[in-house]
Amino acid sequence: MIGVVSGFRLLNSYELLAYDLRFHLKPPQSTAKDIVIIDIDDQTLETLGRWPLPRDFHASLIDVLNEFGAKSIIFDFVFSEPMESDHLFAESIKNAGNIYLPLVFYIEASQKKNYFLLEDHEILADIAESLKSSAHGIGHINTPVDSDGKTRRIPLFTRYHQKLVPQLALKVACDFLGVKASKVEFKGDKVILSNKLALPVSNNNELMVNYPGRWDKSFTRFSYLQILTAYKNSKERKPSSIDLKLLKNKICFVGLTAAGTTDSGPVPLENNYYKVGVHASVLNSIIQNKFIRDVGMTVNTVINLIIFCAALWICFNGTPLKAFLGSLGLGLTYFILSVFLFNNCGIWIDLFFPLLLVVVSYVGSTSFRFLQEIRKRELLEKELEIAQTIQQQFLPKKIQGDDGLLVAAYMQPAKFVAGDLYDVVKISDNKMGFLLGDVAGKGVPASLLMAQTISLFRIFARQETDCKEVLGLLNKELCGKAAGRFVTALYLMVDFESHKAVLSSAGQGPLFVYRKKEDKVVDVELEGNVPLGLMSTINYTNVYLDIEKGDRIILFSDGLSEARNTKGEEFGYDHIKATLLQNAGNSVEKTLESFKQEVSLFVERAEQHDDITVLIIAVEK
Repeated sequence: MIGVVSGFRLLNSYELLAYDLRFHLKPPQSTAKDIVIIDIDDQTLETLGRWPLPRDFHASLIDVLNEFGAKSIIFDFVFSEPMESDHLFAESIKNAGNIYLPLVFYIEASQKKNYFLLEDHEILADIAESLKSSAHGIGHINTPVDSDGKTRRIPLFTRYHQKLVPQLALKVACDFLGVKASKVEFKGDKVILSNKLALPVSNNNELMVNYPGRWDKSFTRFSYLQILTAYKNSKERKPSSIDLKLLKNKICFVGLTAAGTTDSGPVPLENNYYKVGVHASVLNSIIQNKFIRDVGMTVNTVINLIIFCAALWICFNGTPLKAFLGSLGLGLTYFILSVFLFNNCGIWIDLFFPLLLVVVSYVGSTSFRFLQEIRKRELLEKELEIAQTIQQQFLPKKIQGDDGLLVAAYMQPAKFVAGDLYDVVKISDNKMGFLLGDVAGKGVPASLLMAQTISLFRIFARQETDCKEVLGLLNKELCGKAAGRFVTALYLMVDFESHKAVLSSAGQGPLFVYRKKEDKVVDVELEGNVPLGLMSTINYTNVYLDIEKGDRIILFSDGLSEARNTKGEEFGYDHIKATLLQNAGNSVEKTLESFKQEVSLFVERAEQHDDITVLIIAVEK
């Protein structure tokens, strides 16, 4: 897949944008001092007349440049139609002996892939015969554009009537370096003209244009009008804006920059760059031996494979955070490397696709991990649901009090399974025992200790009728087996015939009792003993309590009193007392429902952070 995308350049439009980005990040380059641009700007046309200018002006320009020692003069616009003053222009061209003239070929879209091998195609704009024979050199100035309309490369040669026609700037460069453009060898990614000159080309045998900088910050430029005016002023001994001696030994490109002449277009650096600058950039690149080398499909494919493998290794061999930071580091490192190679070595490698591979690898691996975690979570939730079902089986399925007691109980785990526990046992015909406990911690470990505690309690509650002794047996059994955990517990035994109750606490409390006679809720003072499972030598104590018909006792875990709302406020003991008092005339079931509603309204959308257990006992005799 990577080879297909790289080989068929499926992301070429994005790679071109990345190519342009590197041009923008590239510092301006020095230009050859030999090159100057003489532009026919708006002021020139306003003064000398509209385009096309009479060719006797061009003759005058040649004469001036020749007189002041210009090395070469290259015209970047065509002279396909004869004009009245051609004889003057031709004579100046011949006398100068250093004039280069352009022509333009018509290229069909189907022919562009092997541009330098085109044969017998049509000339779109030829050179007038009277001028062609006088020129020192001739070359084409075709500037094909990429799919986005930008000029990034130029064809070095085209074949016409079995003869190779060089690109105009290449022809000038060959003459400047003493190389014959006709003796050329096409060899893979190079066009070899001599041992002095080998040009790197892309797959279509085109040279990447190495623009030295933006139009207004690169080549030395003079106005066409400035030069003619300066020459006139020098003859009349008037001051001039430029010193024409600066043109000595210069290679002068003459081109159009006036508005409306349409001799401009977008390039990587800017959206309006004049064609004369394109050809000057080609010559500058050749003279200074500063080229942009397209590494080609094979190298890019290898690079993309290496980046993809590296990204996958990073993403699958670290935590999600390390995978993110590693992918970010890989992408940033590759980006910096590609910019460095482009700026310092003129090497163009793919940028968009490798970075896309890093992103795809990270997103893909993250999605894969996410799906794995979802699957694990689903399995865990199923296991927890089973654990919840098993845990619920340890709790009394249906609490039935004797004639003298009515009981209602409720437990809401903070997670799937709870660490809270409660149980109700019948001691005798007139006695019932109530246990409420809270295992330190939450979740599965706490639920396992909870199940063990209830199982042991049911055994000891039938062996002993003394609350403190039951807690003592539980404590000894749990010590050393709770893996550093402990259990707070409160065991209450109620005798509704004698209207007596006895209770013992192992760090669990408080206990509230609603007194019907006094119509108020009172606290029961408890002994602050050590929780179960911490110290085997602890002796627990009993607390005795008188009860009467109509009284109510509430046992609850700290999950009720410490239930928090979104502001961090706790439900609190006062709220519990008030709710118990408000429901004094209601059944234990309605009272329990009232507690559920009060807690729900209080916490609103806040997350439950602890298990909640409530046990309400009503004395009916």
